[in-house]
Amino acid sequence: MQKIKSKTWSLLAGGLLASLFATSAFAAGSVAMQVEHLIKQAIAEYNSAMEEGDSAAFAKYFASNAKYESPLFRYAGRDQIARHVDAEFKAYKARYQVNKMFMQDNSAAIVLTWDAVDRQSGEQVKLDMVGLFEVGSSGQFSSAVFYYDSAKAKALANLAK
Repeated sequence: MQKIKSKTWSLLAGGLLASLFATSAFAAGSVAMQVEHLIKQAIAEYNSAMEEGDSAAFAKYFASNAKYESPLFRYAGRDQIARHVDAEFKAYKARYQVNKMFMQDNSAAIVLTWDAVDRQSGEQVKLDMVGLFEVGSSGQFSSAVFYYDSAKAKALANLAK
């Protein structure tokens, strides 16, 4: 009888531990799922805000003290981000296309393509890049850092001035 009780307790303890780990894994996954949802929403907003010329619609996804960087620029704060995006919207008709997303906790690495047409010259610019996004406790982006071949983005350098 003692063996049965010991076996039963072992099974119950094992089941309880498995359930605790499963709950933790689910909770961690849900943070990544929220980050993924926020990124998809922000990229979709960028694309529609570009059509409307409404930089504030995209900038609202960034915390007031967020950083926004690339090989060509470095901004701190939602106001500077909005000014940059406004200049971008005026100079280009562009869309982001997300090719892949990698999520971990409150971070994401996104492989994407910025496909744009210069509004003045009509020149097409296609820029493959990786964006690293961090989501802060506010539920907004605390940082977005983009990596790309800056030699292919010479036209964008003027926006950073």
